[in-house]
Amino acid sequence: MSMTRTRFLIALVAVAFSTLSRAAETSAGGDPSVTVAADPAASAPAAPVASGAEVAPQVTDSGDVPEVEKELEAQSAEIDEVRLAEEKAALVPLPHPEDGAAREAVRLGTESPIRHRIDGALSRDTAPMPDEDAGSIAMLPEIGHDLRRLQAEYDIPIDMNEAVVSYVRFFQSPGVRKHFVKWLGRLPRYQERYRAILRESGLPEDTIFLAMIESGFANLAYSRAKAAGPWQFIPATGKRMGLAQDFWVDERRDPEKSARAAAAYLKALYAEFGDWRLAWAGYNAGEGKIEKAKKKGQLDFWTMARGKILKRETKGYVPKLMAAAIISKHPEAFGFRKEEIEAERWTEYERVSVPHAVELEAVARAAELTPKEIHDLNPELRRSCTPPRGYAVKLPVGSAEAFEKNWPSIGPSAALGFAHHTVVKGEGIAAVAAAYGVPTATVVQMNGLKAGKRVKPGTELVIPLTAVARRSGAPASEAMARARIGELQKKDPSLVEKEPATARAVARAPSRGPAPVDANGRSTVQIQAGDSLWAIAQRLGVGIQDLCDWNGIKNPRRHKLQIGKELVVYPRPSRAAAQATVPG
Repeated sequence: MSMTRTRFLIALVAVAFSTLSRAAETSAGGDPSVTVAADPAASAPAAPVASGAEVAPQVTDSGDVPEVEKELEAQSAEIDEVRLAEEKAALVPLPHPEDGAAREAVRLGTESPIRHRIDGALSRDTAPMPDEDAGSIAMLPEIGHDLRRLQAEYDIPIDMNEAVVSYVRFFQSPGVRKHFVKWLGRLPRYQERYRAILRESGLPEDTIFLAMIESGFANLAYSRAKAAGPWQFIPATGKRMGLAQDFWVDERRDPEKSARAAAAYLKALYAEFGDWRLAWAGYNAGEGKIEKAKKKGQLDFWTMARGKILKRETKGYVPKLMAAAIISKHPEAFGFRKEEIEAERWTEYERVSVPHAVELEAVARAAELTPKEIHDLNPELRRSCTPPRGYAVKLPVGSAEAFEKNWPSIGPSAALGFAHHTVVKGEGIAAVAAAYGVPTATVVQMNGLKAGKRVKPGTELVIPLTAVARRSGAPASEAMARARIGELQKKDPSLVEKEPATARAVARAPSRGPAPVDANGRSTVQIQAGDSLWAIAQRLGVGIQDLCDWNGIKNPRRHKLQIGKELVVYPRPSRAAAQATVPG
């Protein structure tokens, strides 16, 4: 099957999954749902902030609100520590066959029947040792029974070789063991739900251990590759599989939606490669890597693991999954005692629907819960409020009745509108917040900022406006807000944001202009400390989008400038020069 067809298959599965996922969310297995009274403004077209219309902002994504960010950092640090320990342990590459049979097999070509016989022999790293038939596994004596009986306990492939055993020992090592204890504690919380989703999707139920090695079942885990959630989707794959990601939500962190997406993706990979080991490896490395290895004559995972195409991480991925599965079903045999594992439990939920953005704290009060309980059941929510659209919030079963009773008195004051404000030179968070009549802490939390940290000019902020703020005369436009900021700063000079001394020194440097223009009107400008794309564009009188197009920058909000590097620019001629070139 060609790569084009593979991608088409996965795209088709993604569309089907997205449709089924939305349907599943609507029904939620019969979970009751309460809908609060609709707000006509919620579906109205975009209007000034004062009208109360809610417009989803296109803003720089600075991170989650502090209460979420703290837990996110802790869970991310956990998987990062395990990753660093794995790299340090250097558990792969696998032993290389010394008899030359593997090299000879590659020369024979993928269609040769002799080749298939050699491949079969080489991949039989998992064959039982003679004493395994007598009731033990030589490489893992802790198990207490033979390999065939062990394999019968799983509906996924379980192989036995040095790579798998090395990962069993890795999870037992002092630096990693403490994390595996946490993972074993989270397993009971998700086991029943994940196994049901995998079963409904036609996958082996023990595929659940893929989520264990990806994230330790941590919903907020975030990797250095920008993968997120319990099944660790990178942004592009997550979107391809129908998981919404924006300023307000990240569905990669929704345990059920991400599990369905992972099941759909793995099902497509298995349909392509016909082997669960290769499907898992493709989940980690991408289907293109597996296809490339197969074209080189490497037809099974263990042969690929001896080759050079797969990266070290992928070579260890399959044995790591098998090792995690083996320990998880025999924890005490490997020294993980019951008394040290704090078993978590799944919380059954029901949904209440809100038609517009509301504060989560108000939802918690209405449902007679804590904000933490709301965040735990709705880990996909990134802000201290629901998105500016209709949204179904999950509550523990039995809480919807209290919500329905209390919401009429709490809801009206909890509704939010939003303003969008771009910070300019001299403005700080305190001045912006004061101009809109909201607490500084509210702006900091909504935008995932660090308290007390200076925001750079060009930063785009979302300002949440409560009903009280709107009634108190929140500015109806950014221009009005800027005028109010000026008035406030005249009364209180401390609201003027001062540039750091280093930025002022850089601003005075004479070398920040562009180099001489060549015959094609092209020039360059060297990046210096304190520069931003916005500042460079302003200084040179060019559009920021033009600057990005000239330099192949796809996302200016996420692009990191490197001091000393040069950007290509096509400076606009001065007005006098332009007039001089106009025919008389």
